[in-house]
Amino acid sequence: MTKPAARIIAAVVAIGVICCAVAVIVAVHSPEEAKNATPERVPKEVQGGESMTSEEIWERALEIYESLHRSGIVERALKEANMTPEELPDDVTEEVKATVQFEDIIRTWEFDPQNKQVVIYASLALNEEHETELSAIQGREVGGWTFNVVWEPYVYVSSFVRRALKGANMTLEELPDEVKEEMENTEIGGMRKWELDPQNNRVIVYTYIIRSEEYEKEVRAVQGKEVGGWTFNVVQEHYVPAVVRRALKEANMTADELPDEVKEEMENIVHFADIGSVRTWELDPQNKQATIYVYSIPDENDVDTLQGREVGGWTFNVVHDADYEKEYEKELEQLGAELAQLREDHPELQISGFMTSPTEIDMWVRNLTPENEALNGTVIHNRTVQIYWSPIDYALRIAREEAGW
Repeated sequence: MTKPAARIIAAVVAIGVICCAVAVIVAVHSPEEAKNATPERVPKEVQGGESMTSEEIWERALEIYESLHRSGIVERALKEANMTPEELPDDVTEEVKATVQFEDIIRTWEFDPQNKQVVIYASLALNEEHETELSAIQGREVGGWTFNVVWEPYVYVSSFVRRALKGANMTLEELPDEVKEEMENTEIGGMRKWELDPQNNRVIVYTYIIRSEEYEKEVRAVQGKEVGGWTFNVVQEHYVPAVVRRALKEANMTADELPDEVKEEMENIVHFADIGSVRTWELDPQNKQATIYVYSIPDENDVDTLQGREVGGWTFNVVHDADYEKEYEKELEQLGAELAQLREDHPELQISGFMTSPTEIDMWVRNLTPENEALNGTVIHNRTVQIYWSPIDYALRIAREEAGW
């Protein structure tokens, strides 16, 4: 690790204990848009000029964004082939980038450095126009490399079916087509996962219980249904919130040890009770008590309504954790100031925003730098730092700089 990066990490550590939820800053694009992407220098063929209107700036930004997107696609395909970008001639790289526009029908790219071949696997019957244009690439030779297209029949298989097949150590071909189709068409609220039992020809779908006539009707329509020699079964389970699962673990209990009505009450409390911020749950199986420690209570009346409630032989109690609340408010105020100071003291991080949770510190940056990349994945105060970069923001900034704005 470089010395600047080490100093920055030390500065972040100095922030102290980070509270449950705080956001300091600015609006940014969704991190799912381009988490941990790598910006590249804008190619010459898409460089812009000066005296541009706002509409031209936006069009220019889209060109830059598209260039970054194509570069990222090529980079991932090379990584899967255990190749580096330097091993591929520049004109071959540009040719691959040109095929990215057909990615709606492309399943994957495959690089064969020994035979100098680029194989594109694409699906038929998705986009006739793109099929025609991609077919024209067949056999094309660029920079000593040959481009080939392998056409495959389009078969949509959802992720939950793929996971079920993998869990049963089965291939797609081993499952009858009508069974796959039935799985894809099955609609039950609260579906959690699917399981396949090839020995007994059973398809099992696990769902969270929903108290509604529509849900019960959906379950009845699937329960015991036989398709292609396979029987469909529905296993209904109560949803156990994460905070309750942690309490069960600390009490050395399993969810099965709780009565169904107690689990249902816990779910309702987590989702609907307006009792403030919950710090933790505590379960006492000997005395059959569930204690909820809360802070920042908006209305004491809501707490009083829940206090002492008895469900399924268990008693629910709410404890106002005043000491934690004072500590939380003090740390929250200090945190905002220190995060802002960190951003001011380290401009090389190019930070545009922070958001913290009990497990993560999300850090949005205007551009990736060696300094902020060094922070990605580090653990600070039991929270993992996640670096987020938006290529849209980056493209707009570059376009404005080119125009002299």
